[in-house]
Amino acid sequence: MSERYTAEMADAYLREKTQREAAEERERRERAEKRSAKKAWTEDGGAEDDFERRWAGIRDEARARRIADADRRAREAQRASGLGRI
Repeated sequence: MSERYTAEMADAYLREKTQREAAEERERRERAEKRSAKKAWTEDGGAEDDFERRWAGIRDEARARRIADADRRAREAQRASGLGRI
């Protein structure tokens, strides 16, 4: 292989590496979130099979709640700053 390693090749490698690491981190977070939710579900008497069937909905509800909470916090911070309104 007599091809020279170029800056473009290095940039492409770093982009791919960053994207791969971000995807792996998202997967780790989702696995941890699922484990935590499943533990709470079963400790409250729920069956694992029921949890697995409903996981997509539970995940989506939690995501919607996080988004709403983040929006609320942003609005509160904006009001507290006195700079204007959202």
